[in-house]
Amino acid sequence: MTKGNLMNNTKTRRKGSMLQDSLSKIKYLLVLAVLLVLPMQATVSFAGAYTVIDQTDTGVNRLVAFFDTRDRDTFIQVTNTSTDKVNIHVQVFDAGSLFTECEECNFDDMLTPNDTHVYDVENMMTNSGPLLPPSEDVCTEIGPDTYGFVVISVSGLAKAAEATKGDDHVYGGGPLIGMFRIIDGDGYEYRTNAAGPEDYFAYSAHEEVVNFSAANGHNLSDLVGITYISLDSSTVYASPQVATVFGSPFDEILIYDQDEDDISCSPTFFACAVGALDRGIDNSLPNSKGEANRVCATSILNSNSSGWLDLHLTAFSCAGDPFFGNADGSCSSEPWFVGFIGLNNGDGTGSMDSYWEVSDRDDM
Repeated sequence: MTKGNLMNNTKTRRKGSMLQDSLSKIKYLLVLAVLLVLPMQATVSFAGAYTVIDQTDTGVNRLVAFFDTRDRDTFIQVTNTSTDKVNIHVQVFDAGSLFTECEECNFDDMLTPNDTHVYDVENMMTNSGPLLPPSEDVCTEIGPDTYGFVVISVSGLAKAAEATKGDDHVYGGGPLIGMFRIIDGDGYEYRTNAAGPEDYFAYSAHEEVVNFSAANGHNLSDLVGITYISLDSSTVYASPQVATVFGSPFDEILIYDQDEDDISCSPTFFACAVGALDRGIDNSLPNSKGEANRVCATSILNSNSSGWLDLHLTAFSCAGDPFFGNADGSCSSEPWFVGFIGLNNGDGTGSMDSYWEVSDRDDM
């Protein structure tokens, strides 16, 4: 399938769990502990019961997506659901850059009312169409064999929609929905909705459960953790020194097998750096692209078994960051964490889902 066909198909295929509606989020967290991550070919209904996330089009003012071009193609779709034109600011953070770790490129773009645009990360072109300037090739430094994340923020709204933005933050009620597709040369695909931060997560407990399964031939994993600082409604900041830390000697990370037997794991962190953005789960589900770092370096699941990770967020850390690091290692501005989990067997069965969005807000 050509990239042109893939981009056209991306516009017509939306699936997954963009955690947009607060009620849906609560429902998701309640059932997450007992559900397995399903193959990509599965429906969004679990065990034939009900759709866990039943509203995916609520809309936000900021979208966060993972990208990977290590022998993969990544397409990121963004849609303006409003009847007004929307200016957006797109930031691409290259965690795997060979030159500057967490190198950023960014550009401004525009969406006309009810407009949808798809970005091919290796060939980023600005939006074009009626009343828009011709498309422009941007972020040309993002090429093959890298990975990172993309943040798309609203930077301009008509007055009628401006009230949904809030004072300084970018939460629910905005005009953007989106999704991403990561397609491997071996045939499998990761696809899910882009994450959209909302107020609900400012109140959520700093602990989360991540389900996984080695069933159906799953033997590779991608546990993605994205940490960034929200500067204002249109801009975020990331660096190798801006990190989310999970686990401590007093509140360990635990990995449970399907018999509910647990093994404790050492603390870990996620940051915009090689080996610290895309981790494996354990020795039975290592990283799909050979990243050496695993959340649990000692556990091995039995074949075709399932389990779950109990992750406790210990701290957001900006130690050593020249712009936002306090003397005690904390962050001087508002940090956020967004997580995605992907499982695949390397040749045709893959899945990805978002598992957490949380902030360390000081305005509650």
